[in-house]
Amino acid sequence: MSIDNIKTSLEKLRSTLESNGAVDNELKTLLQTLDTDIQQLLKSPGTAPAETPASGIRSELVQRAQGISARLAVKHPHLEPVLREIADTLTNMGI
Repeated sequence: MSIDNIKTSLEKLRSTLESNGAVDNELKTLLQTLDTDIQQLLKSPGTAPAETPASGIRSELVQRAQGISARLAVKHPHLEPVLREIADTLTNMGI
């Protein structure tokens, strides 16, 4: 798993959100915020899993992604696999 996998998954999620108007504004905002936060983490120095300063942020991002994924599984099952893939990739990278 790599940063490129996350970027690809985020792009899939963005594309799906843009083409699908069925997602409510609250969920769309949560997804966009998660996307932005992951992008910031990937751009920041110290994204290596062993570095502890960002480990709390990384863990929180995984938890948020998993929580949103659970909501998507109920309301928007077509979006859930993409977010689950992002959470899994972050987890497997140690993020």
